[in-house]
Amino acid sequence: MLKSQDIVVLLKVHNLRNSEWTYSKLANSLHMSPSEVHAALKRCSASGLYDSSSRKIRNNSLLEFLIHGLKYVFPGQPGPLSRGIPTAHSAEPLKDLLVVDSADTYVWPTPDGTTKGQTITPLYKSVPEAAKSDSELYQLLSLVDAIRVGRVREQRIASRELEQRLAVQ
Repeated sequence: MLKSQDIVVLLKVHNLRNSEWTYSKLANSLHMSPSEVHAALKRCSASGLYDSSSRKIRNNSLLEFLIHGLKYVFPGQPGPLSRGIPTAHSAEPLKDLLVVDSADTYVWPTPDGTTKGQTITPLYKSVPEAAKSDSELYQLLSLVDAIRVGRVREQRIASRELEQRLAVQ
């Protein structure tokens, strides 16, 4: 059975597709333990989202899950106002593609956040820290959050963006 952090690990592996990585380096970049990363990839392999022999994600399967299943398995609900890091339609790339009222800002809560908005629980507790050091991962996670909590239009645009970014290269 998948856990929400498995999606975070898969998206990071996608970003590292053209470079060598170790469980330890992957874990450090995600602020997780190596055993958590190893267990995540094992679950993803059993779910058909990751090919452990080639050490690559199955892009089409992952995309299908993100677009059609994620919001049901790992739903998100806007919470109370807090300071944090913008996500979903409040972050790039959707921020530039949509006109959204500033009162509808969504954030991952974090003490050092500079933006005030409704909180969205991240897929894993270390997501805000991991996103700070990897802009591509940050954008992918923000798109995933737009699917989890967005309206239909936001979900469609996020889905198109994810399709482009997860395309086999």
